[in-house]
Amino acid sequence: MQNLGEEKIDMNITAVKKVTNSIVSDYFRGTDNAIVNNSLMNINSMFSGRGRAWARLDVDPNCKAWQLVECTLLNAHLEGHEEYFTKNLLDLFQDKGFAWMRFGNTSKKGVLFHLRHKGSKLEESVKIYLSKELVLKSIINLNGVPHGLDLEQGIFIKEEKKVIENIPVDKNELGGMGIFSLDDLLEEDNQNVSEILP
Repeated sequence: MQNLGEEKIDMNITAVKKVTNSIVSDYFRGTDNAIVNNSLMNINSMFSGRGRAWARLDVDPNCKAWQLVECTLLNAHLEGHEEYFTKNLLDLFQDKGFAWMRFGNTSKKGVLFHLRHKGSKLEESVKIYLSKELVLKSIINLNGVPHGLDLEQGIFIKEEKKVIENIPVDKNELGGMGIFSLDDLLEEDNQNVSEILP
């Protein structure tokens, strides 16, 4: 790989990842950690490649993974996330019949996913760790990005209502600042026209 880089040969990053994954998988095959490492390799490969970073989890009250996602979103406000956004995302998942999460990584803690509660295009998220067993049992690839699949409409930011205040303004004060009203300009134009006409 170093030689390829030095020779400035164009490389497809996805192909390089697949070759690397295969080499690492072969290395661990037959060792005590083979099952663990093969599971992690399968999870990593499930979400590697362009447009494959998103996971899909069906809304099922009997599914442990869904229970964890639901509980995480319901309690996210305890970690400083705005309840409006997290509950909105939970409602959206229930309406569509499945949840979507962005894959983060695999580690000793488990498999990290990001629940992007302000829209999939924004980085802000609630983190959730699921065991590799739950991921392999309950989660599949979304095969696209949420926004591209029309699962959400942009971001979920609340629209703030603008209040228009009707404050009376003295025309003399405005004139002193060089600001004229439309009526003043029209009146001035009428005077100019009457001066020009006989």
